[in-house]
Amino acid sequence: HVARDDVMNILKQMGIGTQVHYMPVYRHPFYRQLGLLQRDCKNAETYFSNCLSIPMYAAMSDEDMYRVTDAFNGIARMR
Repeated sequence: HVARDDVMNILKQMGIGTQVHYMPVYRHPFYRQLGLLQRDCKNAETYFSNCLSIPMYAAMSDEDMYRVTDAFNGIARMR
């Protein structure tokens, strides 16, 4: 298992940008005001600490697609 943050750093060094999306709602100030707590969203923190958004868009070239998939294949072999 390679940690998400390590994957992000490796990809960044390779010039491949990633992001983390979908912060658990209980972390947003608006929902905190409503009293929503972490215990109300049992799986949200696990998902958030492991999810990763990778480059993927309609105009992505085949070359870029293969570069991203090759990078992930290389990381998978690190396990």
